[in-house]
Amino acid sequence: MRNLLKVELFKIMKRPRTYIGFGTILFIILAFQFALAAEGDAIIGMGIQNLKSVFRFEGEIITVNFVTYMLMTTLIIHVPILVCLVTGDMISGEASKGSLRLLVQRPYTRGQIFMAKWLAGAIYTIALLLFAAIMTYALGYLLFGSGDLIVFRKGINVLEANDVAWRFICGFGVGTLAMLVVSSLSMMISSFVNNSIGPIVGTIAIIIILNVLSALLTSLLQPVLPYIFTTHFIKWQYFFDSEIDWGSIYNAIFVLIAYIVVFTLIGWWNFKRKDILT
Repeated sequence: MRNLLKVELFKIMKRPRTYIGFGTILFIILAFQFALAAEGDAIIGMGIQNLKSVFRFEGEIITVNFVTYMLMTTLIIHVPILVCLVTGDMISGEASKGSLRLLVQRPYTRGQIFMAKWLAGAIYTIALLLFAAIMTYALGYLLFGSGDLIVFRKGINVLEANDVAWRFICGFGVGTLAMLVVSSLSMMISSFVNNSIGPIVGTIAIIIILNVLSALLTSLLQPVLPYIFTTHFIKWQYFFDSEIDWGSIYNAIFVLIAYIVVFTLIGWWNFKRKDILT
């Protein structure tokens, strides 16, 4: 199993599309932070112009914590696409090339092969998120320095600099679970088809459809919204409320883990019975 995992990780590292995700995230981080460094005061000033007549602001609003929070909000939209670019190709891509047939002839069970691919996909997903977190914080600290975090969510929350590290770590954990759902979904779809485009497009389409339906039919879907996985993609933000809704966070963690398990089991079951003829 360990050798299989090493092989799958090596395959991921050899694919050019693997580095599209890292390059895209790096570009977004650089563009966002340098734009804030150049025009941040003017942009933020316009946003809080009406608040200045009510509140007195002291110190810097744009700090490494503010930038990290804003980029986490932005990247949660783009990372699912970058995740499925790699994980959606791990089974179907090899099936279309014919190398999957050779792989299943090796002295490993299909279940072991699938789990090795799933673990490799999970490691890639976590590595992508860690890269985003480290680059965001490191560059943000160099450009803006440390300071308190102002969050414009359910009003205005001001969090002290020494009270945000654990919030970012917990938020990163929930965000990672959300992206593992995306990884597991694309792997599941990948086990059903023999082309690399289907799982990528299918996963993105499902996420977009669920987000649109949740936004447009909120009242109609209210009873089932807590059980739709995309609903919980933004639950990491709850850690930055003045009064944290732990019940909603625990529910989000449970739902996300349940989807990871279900998608993984379906993909594992289908891969074990899949006809591999080419």
